[in-house]
Amino acid sequence: MPIAQLVMIASTFLGWSDISIQPSKGDRGFSSFQHSIAGIDRPSGRTLETLKRYDLEGRYRKDVNGALLSLEKVARGRPNAELVYALAELSWIDGCKQDRWRKALALERYLDAVGYAHDYLFDPELADGRAPSDPRYRLACEIYNAGLERIIRAAQSKDPIDPQGVIKLKVSNRDEQVLQVALRDSPWKPTDIHKLILASDFEVSGLATSRNQYGLGVPLIGVRQSDPKKEDRPADERFYPAEMAFPLTAFLVPNSRLRDPGEDVNAVRQCTLELIDPVKRRVVGQSPNQIALETDLTTPLAYMWSQTDLERYRWTGLRHPGEALERANLLMIRPYEPGKIPVVMVHGLISSPLAWIPMLDELLRDPTIQGRYQFLLYMYPTGVPLPIAAANLRDALGQAKAMFNPDGREPAFDQMVLLGHSMGGLLSHCMMVSSGEELWQLNSDRSFDEILGPPPVLAELRRLLFFEPVPSVSRVVFLATPHRGSDLSRGVVGRVGANLISDPDHIHKLLGQLVKDNPDAFGRRFKRFPTSIETLATDSPILTAILAMKPDPRVMTHSIIGSERPVPKPQTTDGVVPYRSSHLDGVASEKVVRSGHGVQKDGEAIQEVRRILHEHLGEPVMARGAREPAAARPAAATASAPAAVEELPALPR
Repeated sequence: MPIAQLVMIASTFLGWSDISIQPSKGDRGFSSFQHSIAGIDRPSGRTLETLKRYDLEGRYRKDVNGALLSLEKVARGRPNAELVYALAELSWIDGCKQDRWRKALALERYLDAVGYAHDYLFDPELADGRAPSDPRYRLACEIYNAGLERIIRAAQSKDPIDPQGVIKLKVSNRDEQVLQVALRDSPWKPTDIHKLILASDFEVSGLATSRNQYGLGVPLIGVRQSDPKKEDRPADERFYPAEMAFPLTAFLVPNSRLRDPGEDVNAVRQCTLELIDPVKRRVVGQSPNQIALETDLTTPLAYMWSQTDLERYRWTGLRHPGEALERANLLMIRPYEPGKIPVVMVHGLISSPLAWIPMLDELLRDPTIQGRYQFLLYMYPTGVPLPIAAANLRDALGQAKAMFNPDGREPAFDQMVLLGHSMGGLLSHCMMVSSGEELWQLNSDRSFDEILGPPPVLAELRRLLFFEPVPSVSRVVFLATPHRGSDLSRGVVGRVGANLISDPDHIHKLLGQLVKDNPDAFGRRFKRFPTSIETLATDSPILTAILAMKPDPRVMTHSIIGSERPVPKPQTTDGVVPYRSSHLDGVASEKVVRSGHGVQKDGEAIQEVRRILHEHLGEPVMARGAREPAAARPAAATASAPAAVEELPALPR
């Protein structure tokens, strides 16, 4: 069978996510959310009434600049919401008119539009005239966002924005406009931001961008680049992808001309461009005048993975796992934050960390989950035999503990949650059980202590076949996990896939040496470990051995099982794994959802994971956005934990 056919069949059965990102089309001066502002090309009826009230309508038609200066003079003497909104709207309209031929004047107008919109939205003395139900309130937000996006584009066209420097802009005939740039309240440091990209430059398909939070600010993609070959890089960078992308939102804080009557109206504004981490902060402004922050978590995720070679790696990892083993690693999507509970996501067969993007995209929108959990993705070559894959995951978790919790002073780290999809669930299962001699006895009736061989060979075999529960793991969620195998391994995908997989050379040599030194201890078949696909057979001795292992009684377990059709539970299947295989006795909860095998991207399954993560904190969750009073939380789960992320309902569109 050609490899292309195998790709098509495997994609159908294994439920890969079809996520793509491409440059956006049309006028990128407007973000994808700013629909209403695009139609403001002339003063609105209420703004015309304001001009008439101050006898400025005729002058506006002949001399826009003079009319704006006169209106501003009135506003500085007797500020009210009506005047300030009119100034914001008229500045925006004239900025758009000047944008093609008089860039400097256009920038001046955009800065005024943003400044007056900011006054309208946040000045406490204007509160009585700006009810959120007033259409001008929403339009002021749009003017603010669109004006700021134009300013950022102008800055980027000259020089890349320095996150710890200043932006200098030429505005009309005034002095040079300076914007001080500041990164606010984030585990990212200014030196981590090597590039800033406007999120509206890209369009994402395969993810629901409509879930982005509407509010104030311009969503950006921060990019951090690292060289894995660099010798003096920080130790924790071993868990960083070569190029990390993360969400930021630009928010401009200008001075108010309304409250500084001594300032020359022709002087440049004093402005700070704040780069806000939306994972840490969800609102801007001071109470009671707070507004939701405009947030795009989806595009940075899609951009980050579009820059990787994971699509190619998943095939290399299946067919030539020995060549891909050195890249097996935990991948962080944010710097480690003390006090947060790690959630490790382990993908399945012929897959990669890309499979978790839909779930990550949804979970990161929950402010409690944002504030209390740290997500890590485990990447491994899926063609590698299960004992090797599990041993490497165990080593990676140990390395993370040595890095982030070496002295045991971070109790949250030891409340780790594993999410395992399909074969990733089998690896996760191995993190919570004691092997005893179950795996060893599949190959020999001799005690391991009686076996002769070079010490390095025996040490490697002990690492692969003998293990205890990982102490940091306290909860495991199995998603479509074939605990008793799958008929797919005997079908066309299984047969062809198994024939494509090559054995890791070092394991072949290791077992060959062992058989040579102990000719009477092993059967003829002990020349290699079964491939990952062979391990998934319904009569797999390895799976039987894992089910016989003693689980750690501390670890809570949950099952999420896919069902393609509404049939009696014992007969249900997700198209790859039948219920009889994915069911596990003794779990704390079992949830059957209407889904194929790609259950990790199913909405109902994602909400069940969300529920489990809240339960892990002692916070039962009802409907989305409604939470019952928190029960008393276990001390280990809450010690050193940061407060939940500040949240304000997003503005409607």
